[in-house]
Amino acid sequence: MLIPKHLCPLLVYDICSTTVEAIEAKINKYTRKWLGVPPGLSDVAMYCRKAKLKLPMKSILEEYKCGKARLLTMLEESDDSVVKTVQPSLKTGRKWKVTEAVDEAKECLKMKEIIGQTQTDRRGLGSTTAKWWSKTKGKEKRDMIIDEIRNKEDSTRVQKAVQQPQQGQWTNWDTAIQRSLTCNDIWHMAPLRISFLIRSVYDLLPSNANLVRWGKMDDPTCPLCQAKGEIQHSSTSSTVFATEGGVKKWHGGSITINTHRKGLLDGCDDWVVSADLPEWERYPDVIRKTALRPVIVIHSASTQQIIRVELNVPYESRMEEAHTFKEGKYLDLTKELKKGWL
Repeated sequence: MLIPKHLCPLLVYDICSTTVEAIEAKINKYTRKWLGVPPGLSDVAMYCRKAKLKLPMKSILEEYKCGKARLLTMLEESDDSVVKTVQPSLKTGRKWKVTEAVDEAKECLKMKEIIGQTQTDRRGLGSTTAKWWSKTKGKEKRDMIIDEIRNKEDSTRVQKAVQQPQQGQWTNWDTAIQRSLTCNDIWHMAPLRISFLIRSVYDLLPSNANLVRWGKMDDPTCPLCQAKGEIQHSSTSSTVFATEGGVKKWHGGSITINTHRKGLLDGCDDWVVSADLPEWERYPDVIRKTALRPVIVIHSASTQQIIRVELNVPYESRMEEAHTFKEGKYLDLTKELKKGWL
């Protein structure tokens, strides 16, 4: 990548952080063009490590700050008595000062040691190990300072995302799992797929509400139910779209099913796969008699088992709501199947 090449002179010479911010703004401009996303995409989407879609991008401003902090700590903790006694002076401008950042990181690490290990996620107690400031020395302390500066930069990005009602909706996706893309993934992806993936996560697809916001339309309402045509509504929230066969039409195109042998399918060899497509007519009679048509049904006549599969994924902010809706939709069918469908 070009960042290490540009980072070397930034760390050697006394260049202020404002100049580095201007360099990063220029890099972000061409990175957005390369990814095929609109110019309004926030830098949080490209560099935040806590986002639901993590991209393999590095912020040159963050690397600049970490490099300056690493250089300062190495000079302060040098084994050479002459170097250690001389007060190092690294000029980084007035907006960000490396000495204040390092001192603040040290104080935060000392405070974390006083507070102790706390639970910050859903993993069980004792699943993670903590490093304490008083029990480390040398390179470990420098690494802890650098990690603390990185965590502060990432926390600043999360705070910025919380203040963005459109592109920061992922901060409320508690049930969604983070997806991390690597450089190899992006290299083998089609350009339009990368663009669609990023724009769908950060609500930059051309929905009716966005087209009005961009000055391309005048009416933001949904043409089916007259609700606000946002991306989460257009995906699966529209009741008219779901009840009048919209989901069936949506899934009536090309569907690719990747099957893997699991323990749930062991025990018999007469599994029959039925899909909600016009040319497929192998639904079990008990489902064919009802007006409900699950997307995919896998059934076995010998063991009297039926597996229902739903492929329509809702918007991440309403995954639990959509799951409850689907459970209620097929509740009567499930009860009837449990009584015996042969």
